[in-house]
Parts: sequence; C-alpha cells; structure tokens
Amino acid sequence: MKVWCKSSLCYVEPDMEPGEGEEGKFTLRAVKNGYASCQILVRSEKSFRIREIRFEGLEQVDCRYHFQETIEFDKGRFQDPLSNACQTDVKENYTQSIWVTVFAGEESGAGTKEGVIKIVTDLGTFETGLTLVLYNCCIPSNREAAFVTEYWMNTVNFWFRYPDRKQPDFIRDRYGCEKYGDKWWKINRAIAENMKENRINVLFVRTHDLLLDGGTTIDEAGNYHFRWELFDRWLDLFIKYADVKLFAGYHLVVQTEGKDVYMIDRDENGEYEIVISPIGSEKTKRWMEQFLTALYAHLTERGIRDRWYQHIEDEPSEAASYCYAREQVRKYMPGILCMDAIDNQNPMKDLQQQMDVWIPRVDIYEKNREFYDYRMGQGDGRWIYTCCEPHHHNYMNKMMGFPLLHNRLLGWACFTNHFSGFLHWGYNFWDPEDIYFGLNRKNICKGDGYIVYPDKENGSVKGSVRMISTRDSAQDYELLKLLADRNPKKAFELAGRAAGRFNDFVWDEKEFEQIYGELLEELNKVL
Repeated sequence: MKVWCKSSLCYVEPDMEPGEGEEGKFTLRAVKNGYASCQILVRSEKSFRIREIRFEGLEQVDCRYHFQETIEFDKGRFQDPLSNACQTDVKENYTQSIWVTVFAGEESGAGTKEGVIKIVTDLGTFETGLTLVLYNCCIPSNREAAFVTEYWMNTVNFWFRYPDRKQPDFIRDRYGCEKYGDKWWKINRAIAENMKENRINVLFVRTHDLLLDGGTTIDEAGNYHFRWELFDRWLDLFIKYADVKLFAGYHLVVQTEGKDVYMIDRDENGEYEIVISPIGSEKTKRWMEQFLTALYAHLTERGIRDRWYQHIEDEPSEAASYCYAREQVRKYMPGILCMDAIDNQNPMKDLQQQMDVWIPRVDIYEKNREFYDYRMGQGDGRWIYTCCEPHHHNYMNKMMGFPLLHNRLLGWACFTNHFSGFLHWGYNFWDPEDIYFGLNRKNICKGDGYIVYPDKENGSVKGSVRMISTRDSAQDYELLKLLADRNPKKAFELAGRAAGRFNDFVWDEKEFEQIYGELLEELNKVL
C-alpha cells in the first residue's frame, strides 16, 4: 500500500503515483473559526475496502473526511464530488483521494498539535502523520463576515423560467420527494448546513414562489392577499442553520431580454401561477405596487429590511426595463439596495444611479475597470461573478478542468481590487437535459452548475473540491482584512503578489502557499 499526502490545491488523477519527496505526513495550517483541508492518497496493486478513518491526537479540533469521487466524460475525467459515505471500495492500481477537513473553534488553543490519521482497510491499517499549526487569529462568523458569497440554489423553484418546457424540480427528480414534505425540509436543512460550512452567507430567496405556494390569493377587485407563513418558515430555517448575513430577493424582471415582469396571477382555469406580464400594463402596475409594498412591510416587521437586497434583472441587455423596475423599488421599498450580474457593458452607462451593487463578470470588469472604479468612487458597492464564460484559463473560473487555484484566489483578487462579494449562479443546476452547464457528456461548461451534488441515500448534498477551494478563498479574504485593519500596506502587498487582477495571478501552488504562510505570520505579529 502506498500512502502519501497532498495539499487541497492539487487535482488528483486516478493513475497518480507519489512524487519525489512526497510522504505520508502533512503540515496543515489553520485559523480559529475556520476550516482547513488536505488530501491523503492511497494506492495498491490489489483492490481493497477502506472501512474507517481514525483521528488521534487532534481532540481539540473537529476532524472529518470525505472520499473523492470521479466523473467520467467522453473526453476527460474529473475528481470533484466528495462522498458522504463512511466506507468505500478502491480498485487495484487506482489512486483514491481522502479529503481531510479540520475545523478549529474560537476557543481552540493556538500552537502546534501532532496527530495521527489511521486508514483502516481489509489489507491492514496504515498511518499518516498530520501536524496541525493553529494560528492565534480568529475569522468572523458568516453573519459578521466582511466578504459575502451568494449562490443560486434551486429548492423552491428553478432560478429562471424555461419558455419552452415545464419547470424542472431538481429536488423531486433527484430525491423522489415532493415539495414541502418532511424529506424536502430535511434536504433544505442539509443545504443550509452546507452553506454555513462553505461561508455562503447570502440567501437567494424565491419570493414569488414562496408566496404563491403559501396560499396567496387575489380577490374580485384585484387586491392581493399575501400569505407569509411559508416564506417565514423557509427563511427561518436558513437563518438558523446557514448563519445568513444578507437576503437576495428573486428578480423582478424577466432575465436578459426584459420587457416583462414576473407576477402571481390566475391562469385560464382560475388556478394561481407565476406568469409574465408586460411592463406598462395596468396589471403589472397593480402587481408591482401591492407586491413591493407588502414585501417591504413584512421585511420591516421581521426586522430584516436592512439585510434585504433586491435583484432586478439578471444580465440586463438594455436599460429601460431595469430602470422601470428600479424606480418601482425606490418608490415602494425606500432604502433597499439593488444589484445584478452584468455580462454586457453596453447598457451600463444608463444604469448609473440605478444599480447600487455592481456585479460584473470577471472579464467584463477587467475590460472596463475605469467604469467600475469610477462607480466605486461614487459610493456604489461591487461584487464579482464567474459563469460559463470566459472559457480560457487566463481568467479565474470555477468550471471543471480549471486549476483549483482559480477558486482559491478569487477572494485574493477581490481584496486587491476592492470587491466585497462573489456571486455564482449554479449551486445545484442538476438538469440532465441541459447540454451546456451540467454533467451531460456533451456539456461545454462542465460542472458550472454542479457546485454540490445530490446525495439521495443520505438525504443530503455532496460537496466538491471546487467548493472547498472557494470556501478557503472567503476565509482568506477575512484574514487579509484582519491584517489590513492593522497594516494595510502589507495586506495589499501580499494580496497583489497572489492576485493582482482576475486575469493576473500566481499559477504555482507552492508560490501561493508561501504567500499564504507570510499572511499568517504577519497576523501573528499584530494580533
């Protein structure tokens, strides 16, 4: 049996052999209230079963493990999902990665701790050493974090509406359960817990669907009677288990093409559903006034109004529709900030004073830095996002096949360039029919919609190595801010060395690890 270790920044191939100098021990650096991960690799000429992983000497911290799984495509294979199973079978001459994650609580004592990890198999028990170096700095909780992360998770409904086929229900299709049943709520709790662990602290809220499914009605005079019980129950679950900082309300205007808004109405059979209604119609006007007024009042009553951001239109291609809906929010929800993803710079000049938080795609920002830097100078906020484009590796992205360092460095580039958040659309886009974003063998943007994977057996979700790298990136941002609060010159010098731009960053994992180590040592000096 061969046993050796690698960092969390390395992709592992099933035919990988130990490199020169690689051995069965690893030094893992961690901070309080933070997670840290590494990989143990095992390989044998005989097939075997891993029956248990034991941690010894690390009692002060929480230790867990996941077996990395492989996804096969016609061209290429990727080890990305992280199984929730306690045991696994390993084929002969196959390199199995075991992801080890350590969480150190706020009360954990700083210092160096020597541990042993035992891999119990039917070929015997094998050991690897783990030296944990816990630094005396503590990152804030998700609710108190400086950096925010939003993923569009699809449980209540899909994030946009197909014009040509029935809306998919990923939870029903992958888990075999109906919406709002006991099993459905259990899966949502598992997603909330996954969000907390991975520092996803912005909750994407399908406001319209929660109100529709909650029993909202319209009387004969056209007055809406909104029911908030389901909306509140869903929010409360994520507030409790995800440690949410902000809420992001579902888009008001149909994405990209504009011209219409989403609203609740009756169909030709008198059944309530989500429909689209043209901007300028009397029905649209009545909906926007009543819906936004009621939403604002309810958020105020709940005490979360100041934490609510409103999406207007995803990736707007023209300004008129966006400006219309923004004015409605300004009129009926005064003080609420609006934000959206941007993949087209053309209408942006006319969205000044309309968009409060700009979220350009990485390449859109780099090609239009002067515009976004100007808007920041005018007091606007800004996040960044990645998506199916750009395809080339000189820009950071989260698709399979891109280096894991891309994910890890997102937070560093955000810090260097004064971005305070990150948005990604595809938390669980589990659509087998889609040939662009998911895991179909013909997919162009492999994995862009699979940041987590369904786990029907356990009623949960499987994480991914890309998600872990992005989690670490969000933690790094908090560490850079902690240093900047005391020594901004050094913080920005380190961040700039690692990632000066979203298309200008280090490519060598060891070079990054050195910079990260310098960051931790600098924090030790000032804390």
